[in-house]
Amino acid sequence: MRPNIETELARSPTGSTKFKKANIVQQKSKLVQRHAALFRTRQRWLDIWKDIRDNELPYDGMFDDDQPGKPNLHDDNIYNTMPGECRSIFAAGIQSGLTPPSRKWFRYTLADMTLNDNMTVKRVLDQRCDITEYILARSNFYNAVHTVYMELPFGQAPLGIFASGRGITFVPYTIGTYALGTNAQGLVNTFARKVKMTASQIVGKFGLDNCPQSVRDVYRSNNGYSTYFTVCWLVEENDKDNPDELGNKKMPFRSVYWVEGSNDQEVLAATGFEEWAIPVARYDVKGLEEYGVGPAWYALQDSRMLQKMEYDSAMATELGIKPPMQGPTDLAHRINLFPGGYTPNLDPNNAIRPLFQGQLDIGTLDQKIVRVEDRIKRAYSTDLFMMLDQLDRGQMTAQEVMARNQEKLQQLGPVVERLQSEFLNLILDRVYNILDRNHVFPPLPEEVQDLMDGQEIKIEYLSPLAQAQKMSGLTAIEQGLAFVGQTAQLDPRVVNRVDFSDAVAKYLDRIGVPATMVRSEDEYQQILEQQQKAEEAAQQQAMAAQQAQQAAPLAQAAKNLTDAANDGNPALREWMGMET
Repeated sequence: MRPNIETELARSPTGSTKFKKANIVQQKSKLVQRHAALFRTRQRWLDIWKDIRDNELPYDGMFDDDQPGKPNLHDDNIYNTMPGECRSIFAAGIQSGLTPPSRKWFRYTLADMTLNDNMTVKRVLDQRCDITEYILARSNFYNAVHTVYMELPFGQAPLGIFASGRGITFVPYTIGTYALGTNAQGLVNTFARKVKMTASQIVGKFGLDNCPQSVRDVYRSNNGYSTYFTVCWLVEENDKDNPDELGNKKMPFRSVYWVEGSNDQEVLAATGFEEWAIPVARYDVKGLEEYGVGPAWYALQDSRMLQKMEYDSAMATELGIKPPMQGPTDLAHRINLFPGGYTPNLDPNNAIRPLFQGQLDIGTLDQKIVRVEDRIKRAYSTDLFMMLDQLDRGQMTAQEVMARNQEKLQQLGPVVERLQSEFLNLILDRVYNILDRNHVFPPLPEEVQDLMDGQEIKIEYLSPLAQAQKMSGLTAIEQGLAFVGQTAQLDPRVVNRVDFSDAVAKYLDRIGVPATMVRSEDEYQQILEQQQKAEEAAQQQAMAAQQAQQAAPLAQAAKNLTDAANDGNPALREWMGMET
């Protein structure tokens, strides 16, 4: 996270500015070519995405064959909504498992592990983490990220992050509207989008002066709210060494908008971003592929079968209730099929009867449908996410989830790691930098300025999924202390093998207890010293009291002896030296 300055122009997704027309023709031509190449590469994925839409998620996405401004229904093949229900549980489970709105799910630490034990530094980082959480809760983050998780079964889902004044806005992008590009490490570093917008929407977003003449003409006419144009957007790494490139040269990433089909001298906006502004959540990725595969891919074959079997079951039920009939020709179209209905027939030999006699075994088909539904549920990991929901509500412990779903958690491990490293890390990194550039965080205390200067801030996740993933380390601590406690009943000396203070410190740190709840090492040692001094003072008081208690009988005995001597015992008086 770099404390660089982000210009006002780059804080918005587009900006509103005028451009010099010189040398813009060649610049835009290159961008248009790259944009088109990304969408051509994406073409081989479209058939699968549409197949998933048609058999599992019929109301998702916006593809080229969809019309803007009207509902796009693709549910002609949908006879069983189980895949959609599984997707809803999946999205809710991912949100409650990774980014739950109701609990702390991340914290800031320093890359330098030696400084993480400094309680003052930890409290400063916790304060900044609390501010970040507050900003996320006030924004539309949790609604937007839930939309991302709803789209993740397709394999990937992007999320735009834009500064707006002192706030932050998050924009999810639906499947079919974007194309992606990756670098040599397989990380997404190029984002292209095509979206249909009315002339009024374009003018409202970019300003009338930046719009091409065709958009202006429609806007000034009566068709500004009904005529659509295709707006193209490309975000990629900025080539700072090439002065002919469009975009803000001071920004690591450029962002350029234009209207499809506009002339080579017309650009809606050319700005930039300080950091990658469109993190992409990907479920499972092969090699350097731009796009991922998700639960909807793994459930696709079963979903096709499920829709076909559900259709056959409905058809078989209808055939059993209303079978096709055969009868005399003169009764054609006059057979009364309602219960209690009457159809006159002059010739008793020409009976009206079903075309075929057969009992269809609907029960067997329904059992097969249930088995297929179970496979779809497993593809979406619905059983695991239902248990994680119980963990989030406090109805189960992380150990119970770990014990019951060890295998599934291991399978989800790479997915969780990818979502954290490629998606959530980039979100929190950009949000932190935006807040830092806008001076939202309080100034650093003097005692930690030098310590934190130049230090890289890292993110540690405390969500239920992350907690369940690292329960093995906590379980080792718990089992070790429990074993020592049991063994100490046989030999108390074994407790000297364990540094209980260090064990407690490591346990509290791993479960993410806030730094303000944990005393620093210096504070802890001071308390130990105070307790030791108090114990020593108490021991001295106890010894003095014991000595006083022992001295009291002796004093009483001496008094009794003196009284006896005074009562006239000459021998005793002589023995005590009272007689001279």
